[in-house]
Amino acid sequence: MFAYQKAQVSFKKLEEIGHEGKNSKVYRAHDQNLDAEIVIKEIEIKHGFSSKDYFEEAQALYKSTHPNIVQVCYACEDDKKVYVASPFYRNGSLKKRMAHKSLTVREIIRYSTHFLNGLHNVHSKGLIHFDIKPDNVLISDRNEALLADFGQSKPMDRNGLAKQPMLYGKQFPPEYFGNAQYIFDNRFDIYQAGLTMYRMCVGDKEFDRQFSKYKTWPELGGDVRAGSFPDRKAYPLHIPKKLKTVINKCLKPNPGERYGSPVEIVNGLADIDGSILDWEYILDKNKRIWRQEVEGTIKMIEVCEKRTSKAYKHRVDSAIRRVKEFCLTDIEDKKIVEFLEK
Repeated sequence: MFAYQKAQVSFKKLEEIGHEGKNSKVYRAHDQNLDAEIVIKEIEIKHGFSSKDYFEEAQALYKSTHPNIVQVCYACEDDKKVYVASPFYRNGSLKKRMAHKSLTVREIIRYSTHFLNGLHNVHSKGLIHFDIKPDNVLISDRNEALLADFGQSKPMDRNGLAKQPMLYGKQFPPEYFGNAQYIFDNRFDIYQAGLTMYRMCVGDKEFDRQFSKYKTWPELGGDVRAGSFPDRKAYPLHIPKKLKTVINKCLKPNPGERYGSPVEIVNGLADIDGSILDWEYILDKNKRIWRQEVEGTIKMIEVCEKRTSKAYKHRVDSAIRRVKEFCLTDIEDKKIVEFLEK
């Protein structure tokens, strides 16, 4: 029998790119042996714990090998810390992508399908992720969404349940509040996946605006359990009814009324089509702007706070032409939708 051996790794921290709780930091780093940029998650070993307690995330990542899951390069330790290395993705997270521009419906469906495929693999391996959010979905160089950060994940028991008391963040499902046992099933992840898709639709500024009005956790919990947070009426007008229906089913306060698996959500997303998939939505001071460019034709409608509208349609290489039918002094939402679907 061979004994376990210890070997040396050598990396240089380049910059801190994330903070994950009190005991861990995330760095962009350069691995000397691989001559490659990587991401290093550095976890401080707390008094009374052994390094084995902190390798669970790396083990979960390794078990969940899948094209839509961030892979672990290696995991190692020194006297005080554990280090988990993964590839560095220059495009950053879904949250970063959302901060730069609003996502089209086509992009929302694409990225959601990707990370949900990864989540299905996680569940099939008997794990619950427990921390699905835009920060933990990375965008690869091939423009594919990858599920990341398994620091909160836990294995399910034979009944499909897992205990996870160490939760934090904005994406608690209704069953978290008032649950003294902290025992959940995979529909915890289904809710968080739905909330991630919701944030992709409305944008993080709108989501943070809604969240900021709550001063206490009981106040937030009351509205989450009642189904009034997040606001199901806040979707922009270009979000199709079918997509809203899929997301709202994920967000059902009663876990039994949600989808039972990520595959069911993907099947629901696959049924969404139409001319409304490519609109970019822009909030510009006191104006809402929808802009679409498809096969060399640009369409745009601007609606100011007082509901005065200007609409345009033209070829990329031709002069801008107004669409008089939609240039109104008091445009109604159904008229805006008519333009978007035309």
